[in-house]
Amino acid sequence: MQTVPWSCAWDVNNSHYMYTGLQNGMVLQFDRRQTMRPVESMTGLTGNPVHTVRSLSADPTLGAGVRSVLSASSVGLCHWNFGSSDERPCLIPESENQGICISLACGDRNDDIVASFRPKLEISGDMAASQVLLTPVSTMEQAVDGSHVLYRRMGCRYQKLVASCAKVSGIRLPKSAIIDRGKNSMFAAGDETTMELVLQELPSLNVAQRIKSLNRPIRDVRYARLQNSGLLGCLSEDKLQLCSHKLQ
Repeated sequence: MQTVPWSCAWDVNNSHYMYTGLQNGMVLQFDRRQTMRPVESMTGLTGNPVHTVRSLSADPTLGAGVRSVLSASSVGLCHWNFGSSDERPCLIPESENQGICISLACGDRNDDIVASFRPKLEISGDMAASQVLLTPVSTMEQAVDGSHVLYRRMGCRYQKLVASCAKVSGIRLPKSAIIDRGKNSMFAAGDETTMELVLQELPSLNVAQRIKSLNRPIRDVRYARLQNSGLLGCLSEDKLQLCSHKLQ
């Protein structure tokens, strides 16, 4: 039985491959040279939708042909190794107890990873197991007290470094981004209270700058390098705002 895809990403090491995260918690690997069926499919640790997938740079400690992927669902972050025989995905320590994971950002080198969380609902009984992305109607489109958490990747291991408080969406899954500038990298995400784009220094997560956005909740944030400059895009419901800077 087919299920709905929620996310996708190209392989950063080989452009022939791509990955998609499914509503049932699975992640599939495809080869664009033959797309009739996935090259490999892996079952997740839970059945929660995979709302973000990120291909990771090659780990020299793994065998040849092994490709790593980081995913995010409501339960936290998960590391997957495709091409490794019978290996199950593993949950990143200290990502399962932060709340409901709603966003994941990775730098170009995949060293710095920032996940965003909102509080879990207090649900008793059998309904607790089904808590995926549910939020009471009264909190829809309202800002709630959440957090941004920085992790450092070291091969297949991850270390939680620091966390900061944040005003995040009570229902949506907004995107965030890492501005990879070497020693001066930053994390960019929207503030649901002020409708500003907030830039935070890495690894401290101290606020460096607030950029006034478009008086609408920020849906997506993307960063790209263009020759000698960097371009930061901020998308709201109906408008796109671009900011550029010179690379040193």
